[in-house]
Amino acid sequence: MDRADIALLEALQADSALSIAELAEKVALSPSACHRRVKALEQTEIISGYGARLDPRKLGLTVEVFVEITLTSQSREAMDRFESAVDDFDDVLECHLMSGNADYLLRVAAADLGHFDAIHRDCLARLPGVSAMRSSFSLRRIKPMRGYPVRRFPTA
Repeated sequence: MDRADIALLEALQADSALSIAELAEKVALSPSACHRRVKALEQTEIISGYGARLDPRKLGLTVEVFVEITLTSQSREAMDRFESAVDDFDDVLECHLMSGNADYLLRVAAADLGHFDAIHRDCLARLPGVSAMRSSFSLRRIKPMRGYPVRRFPTA
């Protein structure tokens, strides 16, 4: 990767809806060179997809909860069962295998506490092999995810 690729990645993370012409102008490339580089970044899966950033509050999702999950067993089978089951619930936005005290950390968005209670009863309580759950409620998001820091590679 060179400076142009880095500039492309930063620009696309800021606004993936830019046309190739707008993107090319923003990073000082010709449209054809810009298109070729974007396609190469997609083919190498540095760019793994595109999407819109949604405002959860405008969707009525005002409560964000981080749930630590500890399993009864850390066997491959137990972890595979848990991971397969958690993937079936849309209310779980993210699931991370963790080091430390908890085995997994889940991120859940809910409309309110009653909605989270329903998610807890209908989703989280049904996950296989869970021995303990600890929920922490986000009081306020200070810095939303805006993209990954693009590593500064030496220029080619």
